Amino acid sequence: MKYALLLLTLFVLLCQSEARYYEVEGSVTHVVDGDTFDLHVDHGDSRVTPDEIVRIRLDDVDAPETRGPKACQAGRDATAYARPWLLNNKVFLDLDDKTGKDQFGRWVAVVYLTDSDGSLNISRIFGCVCHLLN
Repeated sequence: MKYALLLLTLFVLLCQSEARYYEVEGSVTHVVDGDTFDLHVDHGDSRVTPDEIVRIRLDDVDAPETRGPKACQAGRDATAYARPWLLNNKVFLDLDDKTGKDQFGRWVAVVYLTDSDGSLNISRIFGCVCHLLN
């Protein structure tokens, strides 16, 4: 009987625990282009250090280039779209568990935006804006 009560208590505690959708929390300090930005880390798991500036690449997003030989207006438009959503705003990151960083050393992540009070909103994922540019 006491084992059943103990198991029931553990089950209730597990059910009440909040699911964690992110590993890193911070503020965007610079938008490089439509799919890359710099983040000042406030809190994070063991892969990042608080107060560190890390470069983030949006997971599953490939915005057109803004500089170099492949630069185009669509790339500049993607950057202009991303800037007000991200720059100087708090975001939460779900780091890619498979790849971690890409070949350029940028963390690959799903980016969650916040509500007006700065709290995590898992339904506000910042993603591909390419369809808006066509």
